[in-house]
Order: sequence, then C-alpha cells, then structure tokens
Amino acid sequence: MGSILSKKLKIIALSLFTATMILVILYFILLNFFIYEEVNKVRLCTKAIFSVKYSEMKDTYTPFSSIIKIYKKNTNIDFKLFSLFKNPELKNNGFFKKIKNKKEIYKINSNYITYYKPIVMKNECLKCHGYEKHKIFSCGGIKSSNKIRGFKKGDVVGYIEAKAPFKRSFMKFNLTFLISFFLLFLALIATLCGFYKFTNNLKRDITLFLKFFDEKVSKGIYEKLNITMSFIEFQKLKVSINKAVNSIKYYKNEMIKRYYFSPVTNLPNRIKLMEDMKKTDKNALAILNINKFREVNDYFSQEMGNLIIQEVAKRLKKLINNKIYHINIDEFAVLLDEYECFENCLYIKKIIKELEKPYIVNKNEINLFFRAGIGSKKEKDVFTVADIAVEYAKRKKVKCLCYCEIKDLAQSFEKNQKTLNILEKAMREDRIIPYFQPIVDNKTQKIVKYESLIRMIDENGKVYSPGEFLDVAKSVNIYKNLTLIVFEKTLNLFKERKEEVSLNLSLEDFEDDNIKEKIYKLIKNFPEPERITIELLENEDIASDSYILSYLQKLKNYGVKIFIDDFGSGYSNFSYLFKFQIDGLKIDGSLIKNILKDKKSQMIVQTMVEFAKKGNMVTVAEYVENREIFEFIKKLGVDYSQGYYFSAPKPLI
Repeated sequence: MGSILSKKLKIIALSLFTATMILVILYFILLNFFIYEEVNKVRLCTKAIFSVKYSEMKDTYTPFSSIIKIYKKNTNIDFKLFSLFKNPELKNNGFFKKIKNKKEIYKINSNYITYYKPIVMKNECLKCHGYEKHKIFSCGGIKSSNKIRGFKKGDVVGYIEAKAPFKRSFMKFNLTFLISFFLLFLALIATLCGFYKFTNNLKRDITLFLKFFDEKVSKGIYEKLNITMSFIEFQKLKVSINKAVNSIKYYKNEMIKRYYFSPVTNLPNRIKLMEDMKKTDKNALAILNINKFREVNDYFSQEMGNLIIQEVAKRLKKLINNKIYHINIDEFAVLLDEYECFENCLYIKKIIKELEKPYIVNKNEINLFFRAGIGSKKEKDVFTVADIAVEYAKRKKVKCLCYCEIKDLAQSFEKNQKTLNILEKAMREDRIIPYFQPIVDNKTQKIVKYESLIRMIDENGKVYSPGEFLDVAKSVNIYKNLTLIVFEKTLNLFKERKEEVSLNLSLEDFEDDNIKEKIYKLIKNFPEPERITIELLENEDIASDSYILSYLQKLKNYGVKIFIDDFGSGYSNFSYLFKFQIDGLKIDGSLIKNILKDKKSQMIVQTMVEFAKKGNMVTVAEYVENREIFEFIKKLGVDYSQGYYFSAPKPLI
C-alpha cells in the first residue's frame, strides 16, 4: 500500500499522459475532418464545372476553358484542363493512365490541395466526338470542320486539375487547435490543482484521525478529538468517534471496576491481588477465612450475607493499614511485611479477635469465626501456600497457621494432589490398564495362569505402579472404580484365551454394593468362570463378615477359585480357612525374598506348604527373583511360582 502522496502523483501523471494521448488522437481526427472538408470544397467546385459543361452541351457549345475561367474568377481555385482533343500524346502519359482507373485523385502538401478528376464521355458528348467521320458538324450553331474524334460513351478523354491553396487554412486550423488545446490544458491544470487541494485536505483529515488513534486510543487515552475537519462528512465522523470514545471510556472504567474490584465490598479482588503481588515489596500474605459462612448465608439469605460481608470489610479497613483484598465471598487477604512467622501470626490473631466481636445487621446480632493462613514469598507460590495454611488451620481448629509450620505435610498433600490429577485424567482418557504377570507350574515350568495387576499411564506415556496411586485413590473413594475397570478389561481380554486369570479384591471393594453386583455380572457372563481366581488380601474383617462370605460363596458356585493373597504377611488369620473353603494360598513375598538366608522364613514357608496340602489347597510363591529361589521353593513342595525370574508384569499381546 502506497502513501496518499505517491498515489496522488501517479494520478496526476496518469491524467496528464491520458489527456495528451486524447489530444493527439483528437488532433489527427479533426485534421482528417478538416482535410476532408477542404478536399470536398474542391470536389464540389469541380463537379459543378462538369455539371455546367454537360448541361450546356445539350443546347449550346461553351468551351471548358470559358467555364473554368468563370469558376476560377469566383473561387480561389486554379483549374487546368488536360484533354486528348488538344493533346493526343496524353494517352501515353503514366499519370493519365492512373486517372483512367480511378474516379478521382487528390494530393496534399504544405501549400496546396491538388484535385484530379477524369473527363468521361457522356451521351451529350457523342454528337460532337462520336464515331461519325468526315462530317461538318454544328455545335451550338457553330459549324466545325474539325476531324471527328471517334470516341464512345464512358471513354476517358482527359482530366481536370483543381489546385486550391491549403497553407493558410492549415495554419488557421492549427492555431485554432492550439488555442483549444491551451484552454483545455488550463482547465486540466485547474482540475488537477483542485484535486491536489482536495486530496491534501483529505490526507490532513485522515492523518488527524490516524494520529488520534495511534497516540491516544491505542494507548488507552480516551480524550475527545477537538480539531475542525475540512469535510462535513469527517466532521460528522468526528462527532461519532467522540461519542464512541466516551462510551469506551465509561465501559473501560466499569470493566476495570468489575475486573479488579469486588462488587459486594468495592475492595480489590483476587485478580488485583495477583497483579499487586508481582509489583509490591511486601513479602508475606495472610488469608482470612470466615468459618462456615455458607451456613450464615443459607440461614439469613444471600442479601443479608452481603450486608454482613460489607460490615466485615468496614471493620478490616479500620483495623489494618495495609492493603486489603476481598478474594472470595468469605475470604479476605492482607499483604504483610516479612517478619518472623510468630510475629505475623500474633498480629493476625489480634485482628481476628476484633473481627470476631458481634455484628449488628438489620437488628440481628451475628457472630462470626475466622481462620487465617500465612504464606511467604520464600515459597514458590505465596498465594497457594497461604491457602494451604488456611485449610490446615481449619483442620487443626486454630486461629492462625504459617505455612512454615506445616510445610512437610503440605508438600505431601501437594504431591498427592498432583497424583490425583494425573489419576483422574487417566480415568477420563482410558489410560487405566491391566498388566499381567505369569504364574508358572513348578513341575512343568509352563504358564498356567496370569495375575492381573493395575497400572496407570500418564499423558507422556510414563507407567505408574499401584503403590504410586492406589492410596490416593482410596483417600478420595475412587479405588472401587479402578477395580471395576481392571475386572472389565481383564475378563474381556481372557474371553478369547485359554489360560486362567487371577484378580484382586480388597475390603474397600466389598463396601460398595453396586461394584459387587457389577463384578458378579461380569463373572456370570464369562464363558468359563472356573478359569477365574479371586485373590483376597489377608484381613480379619472379611473373615468375620457373613455377608461378604455369602457373596464369595455365590462366586464359588460358578466355579471361581478363592485365594488368600500375601498369606503370612503379619496377621495370619486362620479363620478364613475354618469359616470358608479356600482354594489356595499366595505366600507373602517378604518370606520368599529372604528364604535362602533366613531360617525362620524357611520354616514358616515349609509349615504353610504342609498345612495347605493337608487342607487340599495349592500354594503360590511370590517374588521368585532368580533360579536359586525357584529351585529352593520347588524342593519345599510349593506348587506354583510368580516373579521376575519368569517375567515382569507387562501387557499381553
């Protein structure tokens, strides 16, 4: 895009070029018309001579020369006659031959227009110049004894030359055209000057608008444009822009107010706090929370709740010199200097003491209770750590806590929160999957069963083992959902396989009737339920719950096997074995890991194997890590082995 000046120059240059071309073309068109008219004058005079001659030949005989003299005298045209009658040699003349083939010829030079027209025999001419020979003929009463010519109608017997002066007329034409050209050029210059002035004014007005927007509006300066414009249209546009600027200014102030300030208390809000924390030299932040304010709101109504909050804000303004922020309906924040934790807490406790004095709102006495948390900029996120400190103050039921006092707990909480976020996203995106570890028959060393083990995959493809996320899942009551996911995916996969599969159930799974019913339906619809083994964690609560034992019996009725997982891990509750028919024992891995060196572990495992054989139960050794362990437990009579000696848990192909 070019500037207005460059475009203006292009337009002027193009206009001048176009005007010049048009005038040149017009000149040649008019010149042709002028020449045509001049030639036509000569043509008409010449035709008139011929008309007079042919007309007189009917009755009388007037020589061509006499008629020519008359016309020559009355016009400024010089006529000459060239005929075969007087000059028979003319027929051999090349120019005569050229005229015979044309009706007329004209030539133009700087001084004259010369016009040539052939003399053609007509009926009137034949009586004097026809084929009758040796007669004395009378033409117009005059007797002639000339020799008869012997011509016929249509023969060319000569030509007439008409020579008219051209120079003066041509100069007059050129002068007229030059005057017209000069006048037109002056008009064009006047038009271009007007156009130049118009574009200058246009450029000025547009420049003023652009300058106004660049230097004012774009920088957030909303002032009126007070300069007078050159054009009425721009003057109207200026009025409209000023109205728009006023509206923008008003709505900008309103938006800033709404964006940065609480509509209830008119105090700066959380967004303003975040921006101010980046600029301020205050190094600590206190968050004050009104304990159970929702109940106050619900009891008195939201409108009453707003009035109460306004009273709290007024009291805070009187108590605190520092900048106060209303960051949530029931929370305020105060920026503090970096003092010792004890000093800041002491200061905030004094504030809380005053804030907890009764409020009288609409004749109602309201008592509020506060908790406060203090964070320091020494931590990576002062607002977050102050918020965590508030939560722990609520849990511990104290008035004020500094983050430094609960830092270790908070970091553990933060880590669990991150794990929970990964877990919830993995569940949404179907990244909870089963891995499988083979269980090998010790006699044949062939795989007879797989244990299904839960794994979580994060969005970067990292695999998490159960110990990294199951405790977090249990703390937020989503553990049972994970169990159901593993059951569904595992049983769907093993419908098409021949091996047995082992799955884990814990006490948490039995607490949800909905989960138990879904697991029951999955097993019921499995084509061969006898290929399914349920592993129960050793726990006295399961053994003492008749309802759980009844549920397990329903599964056994379909052929499902029941194993006790981690048997010998500590509790060793034999009531399982006496109250319910168990199909197998999985010996705890802590006993197997040390079995080569620990005599006590050897004795316990040997006792378990003997006891299992007497009770018609099979035994499975976990954590079989190498060949030495495998050979040792095989000698002890353990039926099956599971561990990294055979394979790590992994997806089945």
